[in-house]
Amino acid sequence: MEKQCIGIDISKDYLDCCFGTSDSFQNQKFGKSKRFKNDYCGYKELLQWSDEQNASREVFYVMEATGVYYEHLAYFLNEHHCKLSVLLPNMVKHYSRSLNVKTKTDQKDSEVLCRLGLERKLRTWNMPTKIMRDLKFLSREYREVKAKINQAKNQLHAKHHSHDCPVSTQKRLKTQVSLLEVQVSEIESET
Repeated sequence: MEKQCIGIDISKDYLDCCFGTSDSFQNQKFGKSKRFKNDYCGYKELLQWSDEQNASREVFYVMEATGVYYEHLAYFLNEHHCKLSVLLPNMVKHYSRSLNVKTKTDQKDSEVLCRLGLERKLRTWNMPTKIMRDLKFLSREYREVKAKINQAKNQLHAKHHSHDCPVSTQKRLKTQVSLLEVQVSEIESET
């Protein structure tokens, strides 16, 4: 039975894709890489290109969780009932090292992702529910605001113990802390 995979290296602006197949003897073949824009039109072109490769409906898309740039594509593929896997960057990095890959290009990275998808049985990505997405955003925002409060309080402490620091500077820092604490309360009320 033939396994088909498309490895996708994602950047802010582009998707570098590599189509590959593996037969029952684990012989792998890779097609030419193709680049698409990282936008809705590019996603549609990717699906069309996938069809042109004689890809079956069982083609597996493999990508790396690079910041937030993969999210729109992952949701698009999921909405079009495609099978995909989103991998943590350190997993891909260690796998790439095991291949002794010396070259670091977007095309080579897409081939590594494709090879990984052909060789391994990867967990299928499931779109998180709306409540889980909201919680992710709120928890990140909460941590960021708490860090800002801590930073502002440390600055206020340093200014308070500095020689001849203007009172107006300390007042602005106290205002910043108050505003940030209001934001924390707002976030807590949303969860």
